[in-house]
Formats: sequence, C-alpha cells, structure tokens
Amino acid sequence: MKSFLTTALLAVFVIGLSGATNPDDRYAEFWECKLKEGKTIEAVHAANSKWVTFMNANVEGGDIRSYVLTPQVGERKPGHFMFVDSFPSLEAWAAGEKAIETEAGKVIQAEINELITCWKNTLHKSRQS
Repeated sequence: MKSFLTTALLAVFVIGLSGATNPDDRYAEFWECKLKEGKTIEAVHAANSKWVTFMNANVEGGDIRSYVLTPQVGERKPGHFMFVDSFPSLEAWAAGEKAIETEAGKVIQAEINELITCWKNTLHKSRQS
C-alpha cells in the first residue's frame, strides 16, 4: 500500500525528531478502508489476525496490536471501516514496514488487499492519560 523507500525515509526523519519517548507513548496508524464487493468483515478479521501474528513474530519486542473499527453511531456507510494499528515505538513501526516488504509479508498483505480498498492513512503519536 505504501512505498517502502518513502516510509523508511519518513521513519528516519521522525525518529531523528522524536528523542526519548515516554513509556506511556505508543504510535497508532489509522487506515480508512472499504470492503470489496462480496467480501466480509469476518474475512478481514481473519486476515488481520494473520497480520498481527506475523508482525509480532517479525518485529523485535512485538507488542503490536490491531483493531478493526466499525461505526456504531453517526455516519455509517455500508462496508466502510477503519483499522487502528498500535506500535510500542516508532522504531517498531518502522521495523514493521520493513517486515511487510519481505516475501512472507507480501503474501499476507496481498490477502488483505483482496478483501479491501484503503485510501487514507495517518500515523499518530499517542499518550495514555
């Protein structure tokens, strides 16, 4: 979904600016997505579980989490949902970007891409209050 080179350069830039991190800091990546015709949210959950298992096995320290958000109140467009992927550090996020570019990572990403179309993502630093 993203260019590895662009992502790597962004990670290096942000890591350089981030300095020391608070242990309560996490990085959350939000994806806005829609199911492809005939696909189900249950299939998305199954593929996303594979992604989480892969990421935790291939990123040192693991502790990568992912959530599939479906709207319950407010504007509800059929088939639209969001992912929120949570990383313990910016370094873990960057390592995940590298891991998904491996052959095994590409297979998992291709399975996800068969189910959905995503058009927007953002990465946020978060701190629990």
